[in-house]
Amino acid sequence: MLSSPKGEVRQICHSAFSVLKICTLLGLPYFACSAKSCSHLKRMSPEANNGTYLIDPDGRGTLAPFLVFCDMTDKNGIGVTVISHDSEERTLVDNCDSRGCYKRNISYIRASLSQLASLTEASSHCEQFIKYECFHSRLLGDNTDREGLFGWWVSRNSTKMTYWGGALPGSNNCACGMNNSCEERENDETFKCNSDNNDAQWREDSGLLTDKSTLPVTQLRFGDVGVSPNHDEKGYHTLGKLKCYMD
Repeated sequence: MLSSPKGEVRQICHSAFSVLKICTLLGLPYFACSAKSCSHLKRMSPEANNGTYLIDPDGRGTLAPFLVFCDMTDKNGIGVTVISHDSEERTLVDNCDSRGCYKRNISYIRASLSQLASLTEASSHCEQFIKYECFHSRLLGDNTDREGLFGWWVSRNSTKMTYWGGALPGSNNCACGMNNSCEERENDETFKCNSDNNDAQWREDSGLLTDKSTLPVTQLRFGDVGVSPNHDEKGYHTLGKLKCYMD
């Protein structure tokens, strides 16, 4: 059953009656509003189609249910909860040279960070794609850099995260740094990211963040994109939607 919200739900009281009332307004059966996630909903109703549904990850806890998009075809049809945000477009990073001087706060649609934390706890897996493209700019810095990172992301708990998509948490690497496959200048084996070549070529580091205890990303920080005598340094960041699902 395909569903869509009928108008903006501005306030959701946390009671069985109010949830039932909202389900009626949205044209949804009650079970579709009592699910903890889209995967849970798919298990209860295997015929459920892609659409907007009301979920309640903490059940009868203190958090209100909230509207999400359910992708019922992704991940072999397991039911993926998809959360959008206001910074999904490829975005220019420019005119900011000091470490982390560029700041982009991420606001998620229809859900608070507490609600999203409850979603990650109710899910077996969560992921978020992250990418940085740059020209003559650095991201994490090479292994000889003692002054710290040039760029990073911030977790939902306001923690500065020192690794990039596709790498293991706490590894201080990008994906290519995990298997020593980063694009490197001749005779240089110190790079943790493709972007840390810091040369006059477009470089890219990207991958999935999968530690659900830290997701979603709440802020992006970058630097080393000032104007040098020989090069106009710049970068672009892309941050995907938060996606959560069960085994």
